[in-house]
Amino acid sequence: MKVAFIGLGNMGLPMAKNLLQGGFAVHAYNRSFERSNALRDTSVKIFDTAEKAVEDADVVISMLSDDHAVKEISDRIIPVMKKGSIHLSMSTVAPSTATKLSESATKNQIIYLGSPVMGRPPAAEAKQLFILLSGDSQAKTKVKPILEAMSQRVFDYGDNSASANTVKLIMNYMIFVVVEILSEVMLVAEKAGIDKKILLETMTSTIFGAPAIKTYGALIIEEKDNPKGFSTKLASKDLRLMQEAASQEQIILPLADVIQAHFKEIISNEGGHKDVSHLVTHLREALKK
Repeated sequence: MKVAFIGLGNMGLPMAKNLLQGGFAVHAYNRSFERSNALRDTSVKIFDTAEKAVEDADVVISMLSDDHAVKEISDRIIPVMKKGSIHLSMSTVAPSTATKLSESATKNQIIYLGSPVMGRPPAAEAKQLFILLSGDSQAKTKVKPILEAMSQRVFDYGDNSASANTVKLIMNYMIFVVVEILSEVMLVAEKAGIDKKILLETMTSTIFGAPAIKTYGALIIEEKDNPKGFSTKLASKDLRLMQEAASQEQIILPLADVIQAHFKEIISNEGGHKDVSHLVTHLREALKK
């Protein structure tokens, strides 16, 4: 089975490497061509255009930063993809975008599957991602070996190709709430002279043992810049998509407004490239004003 991988960012590159280790023939394209250099000494065939990369592929995977990038690439590759081939869209996009891409694929006799991932770059490297999947059931069966080569588990959300993206936005929103509350309580602990590491251990050893608490709690305590993390700019984008999706269902998300305001303040202070755990630093600095 030939697989074309479009998008070799912090997440896409290790995912493509895992496919290669899984025995798949991999074609690759990245908009910033220098990112492809990490695959130069492998059997991956690198192309200078997305169209050439996908034209002979059975499955095309796209892992891109936002809706605009996904739409732009999809408009280019769908007309040249093989009839009956599968577009596995692993980016975090709006449900409405997923629906439009699915409709476009169907018109061109292509099968679209929504398959956004959960996990940070270290999880992608360790093949420990969780994948949210929705779309055609037969196509899901065909791509199962591919998904297994990149993840630890796949969650199936039925035939509606947009459902997986709705779930991804929900999960990311919950991460942002966790980051916000951890940042707030860690600042309280700091001001009160409480050991934050012991506080985190108390949380994770008692009633707050979730992986998100453990991961982001440690990042918030360390306050180290993480260039391969979840950038505030992308987080703000995902949160906006969640707010828009909720609004379409006539649902108000009060916490989202608070967190989005903080993200936008960080971005306006040229911190959009920083990991979302930078929120604790931002809140501390805001207290000084």
